[in-house]
Amino acid sequence: MTYRVSPEEFDGIVLDALKSLAPEFYERLQSENVDIVVEPEPSGTKLNELGLHRDETLFGLSEGVSLADGGSHASTLPSKITIFQRPIEEAVDNREDLDEEVLRTVWHEVGHFLGFDEDEVADMGLG
Repeated sequence: MTYRVSPEEFDGIVLDALKSLAPEFYERLQSENVDIVVEPEPSGTKLNELGLHRDETLFGLSEGVSLADGGSHASTLPSKITIFQRPIEEAVDNREDLDEEVLRTVWHEVGHFLGFDEDEVADMGLG
């Protein structure tokens, strides 16, 4: 299973996923200065920091202070949501599945930014 697109096309898919959020969530990401970035894949260093092995898959990562932990980010460094292109592409075999996985990953990481833990995010169907 692998379905690849150009980095520019993948960026567009991520942007579409962000725009599909409820307006209040999308606006909150903007007002809280959350950086949304796409990277090819997580670094070995990042996997080590998270206690993951190279054979484990990471589709996305929310870093920084969640709204549940600190409220407004106006006076701190921005939080960051990273979406990893290659692991997602390697988990799907067509464009429809790619779009769906990016959407699920974006919503999952936004859920973490909003303060939900892994179990709560999974209970929302975004596991």
